[in-house]
Amino acid sequence: MKVVRALLLLSLAVLPVSISAQQYFSYSGARRIVKFRIRPGKAADFYKYAAAVIKVLQAEKDAGLIVDFGMAHTVDFVGEDKYDVSLYITYKDMATFDTLSDKAEPIVAKTYGTAEKRAAMGKLADESSEVVSSELVRAIVIK
Repeated sequence: MKVVRALLLLSLAVLPVSISAQQYFSYSGARRIVKFRIRPGKAADFYKYAAAVIKVLQAEKDAGLIVDFGMAHTVDFVGEDKYDVSLYITYKDMATFDTLSDKAEPIVAKTYGTAEKRAAMGKLADESSEVVSSELVRAIVIK
């Protein structure tokens, strides 16, 4: 009887630990969020660059490398990290990143055409905007 009582007390003592370790969500993918500040007088150049990026992302989506993507304008942001446009790219899961660069490289090269055009778009990006922040977040589904 003492053994049964001891096991019962032990199980009751462990119960709060197991309840507190429970996750209240599950992961459902990953998302890269990049925030851009457009340089003064450079909006037309920035959107030319953005159009090229969207072509690459659409090709990557068509190839199944990414799940979704999109851009949005900030409406009311005040502070030192103020940004104008954000870009998000949704990936199926974190494992996607293991082979993403190898699989995306041929798509990027085909979309831009030549290394010179690719370099020109990179220069256009640098001249027309600055990256305020870039972060990788994991999407969650609340249970």
